[in-house]
Amino acid sequence: MSHRRRAAATVAAIAFTALCAQPAQAVDLPPIPAQLPGQEIPVHHDGAPVPVPFGPQDYVGYISDISSHPYGIYLDVIDSFTQLRENPDVMNSNLEQVIAINNAAASDPERIRRAQADARADRDGVLNPLADALGPNLAGHFRDALAENRLPKTRMLLGGGWLARAGGPASSTFVEKEIFANPRPFVVAPDRITRYTAEDRNFYSTSKSFPSGHTNQATWTTILLAVMLPEFGPQLLARGSEAGEHRLVMGVHYPLDVIGGRMTGTAAAADRWNDPKMRANLRAAAAEIRAELEWRCGAPLGECASRGAAYSADPVGEYTRRMNYGFTPVGDPAAGMIVPQAAPDLLLGAFPDLSHPQRAEILRLTAGPGGMPLDETGPEGSWQRINFAAAMAAEVTVTPEGQVRLRG
Repeated sequence: MSHRRRAAATVAAIAFTALCAQPAQAVDLPPIPAQLPGQEIPVHHDGAPVPVPFGPQDYVGYISDISSHPYGIYLDVIDSFTQLRENPDVMNSNLEQVIAINNAAASDPERIRRAQADARADRDGVLNPLADALGPNLAGHFRDALAENRLPKTRMLLGGGWLARAGGPASSTFVEKEIFANPRPFVVAPDRITRYTAEDRNFYSTSKSFPSGHTNQATWTTILLAVMLPEFGPQLLARGSEAGEHRLVMGVHYPLDVIGGRMTGTAAAADRWNDPKMRANLRAAAAEIRAELEWRCGAPLGECASRGAAYSADPVGEYTRRMNYGFTPVGDPAAGMIVPQAAPDLLLGAFPDLSHPQRAEILRLTAGPGGMPLDETGPEGSWQRINFAAAMAAEVTVTPEGQVRLRG
């Protein structure tokens, strides 16, 4: 571990210990439903797949409920933020960027509406807004199926806001926010941030900003969905990155918050997918989605995906732009990419026939530049540099010796 990272980890560990010694703080959580998510009575249709919810045993027993990282959370993934706060150029850019994005949205009511819809996802769930990534036709089918309670496995694992079972306390970012205790931009610069308010919800919580919990949630959900439905992988990932950018539109987070949320969400998705019980149940949910959408569409999912306009004409470009926003390197841009050990299996949906080392090589070859804010270059690998959209969209060849090459 580098001196910089060791110092950051020490500070974070001290803060974590102090936090645990404090009385519990009130958290604005959604109300507990009258029944478990995924147990609602479905609408039945003649000739349609029969929805089968998970049993009680599938609501418990996941080893990934506790992060594989130190302290059972994702603190070490983003601990370099401690040093970044001492860099005035980075922190000034962090503030000025959110002010510019927030102010520019004032002339775009549709962008504000979409940002508010994503802001509601903490309670209402991310599945309805993220369905955009399936394209207009399939998105409508998916939302109808959700409304009719015909995707019980999917809803249990990925729906219901913070109550989604594939999420959980380890991936909530509540602890990390308290450790870093970074004030939100509308608190720091109240006269320069425009509040886009609504009568029914308070979007301007005074909880801390780093990392972004909404971005974290959108990231782990879209990554898991991308593994489950690889036909839509880059589109899903781009839609998740848009949800992160919407936090800047609302003026409630900085770019570094969003980047940090993407990093913790990626690490959380890796933990979940590498949990054998969770992986099996995610695959069951994928089969549920596929069967339902193919019944509604009347064709194989790949054919359905090709009908109509796509969510984004350039999903890889959008995702890549949002990886670093307008920051410049603070470290060595030529630093070698070390892929975290847990990450390559998140490419199993796109590259099921490749080995773990071969999938790791795809992540290395498609990685973002080194030395950017929050990039880690230690032996544990860099979650900041992983570009899953580019990796999933990569055209790959394998030499007779088993070496991976990218076309183009």
